[in-house]
Amino acid sequence: MPNNTKRQNLQSRLAALIMTLMMTWMMMKARIMGFGSRVMFIVSLPIMLAAMPSMASDDVTRAETWFNKIRTISADFVQVASDGTSAEGKLAFRRPSRMKITYGKGDELQLITSSVWLHVDRPDERLLTSYPISETPLSLILAEKVSLRPDGYETRVLPTSAGIVRIQIGKDDGEGAGRLTLEFSEKPFQFRRWIVLDAAGIETSVTLQNIVYDQPIANEVFRLPEYSDGN
Repeated sequence: MPNNTKRQNLQSRLAALIMTLMMTWMMMKARIMGFGSRVMFIVSLPIMLAAMPSMASDDVTRAETWFNKIRTISADFVQVASDGTSAEGKLAFRRPSRMKITYGKGDELQLITSSVWLHVDRPDERLLTSYPISETPLSLILAEKVSLRPDGYETRVLPTSAGIVRIQIGKDDGEGAGRLTLEFSEKPFQFRRWIVLDAAGIETSVTLQNIVYDQPIANEVFRLPEYSDGN
């Protein structure tokens, strides 16, 4: 594959992934401290949970409890976007602050987080770029407590087929506009997929496969590469 085409595909994967993650985190905990001056959320939709049936409200509570109970997740993932981009890789997640997302064999792109930084690693270019985690909505899912009822968004349970629970968190306009749908299996109740529809109308789904929960993940998994300045 020509280098230019390979680089464009890599950039498309990175853009799609960061878009998905940023939307997810913004919608899940818009109230976290430190974002007031940097991410101005326009409150245009009331929270509708008070008007939801008790069963739907119970499903939201179950989902929140599930997220807050999980300590680690290891999984393969398949990412597909409506603009034609797709990718596969592996996810390692250890609450509350450590996450590693690896595309393919890990020789092109990896995202690694700590309590302070989001590191974007491009091994094929021997390039590591770091961003303050506190200045990005990526920190939201890495917080100690996850909430699915952020201010300014409508949270509702969608009708679906038996055995599947789908929770949608959405906002029609303003900062963070878009829709996030979290999909859970019913028996057992487990997170399996998320779907993001952004303000531009692009839908990105990430499906987890071969999921392993609450098994120890060593610190070595999140170790950063060391690239010398001359290479």
